[in-house]
Amino acid sequence: MNTIQHPLKTANEVSVWQLTAKIVVLAGVLMAYSYCLLLTISSVIRMANS
Repeated sequence: MNTIQHPLKTANEVSVWQLTAKIVVLAGVLMAYSYCLLLTISSVIRMANS
């Protein structure tokens, strides 16, 4: 019984770590995209002002 529960727990932990890694990667991509978008908007405003 204990040997059956342990692999399930390990697989569950692995899936949680995979989900966490995907969320971190997605957050990094979104942060980079929003940073580039802000740079683009600020440069457009700068060009419009000059």
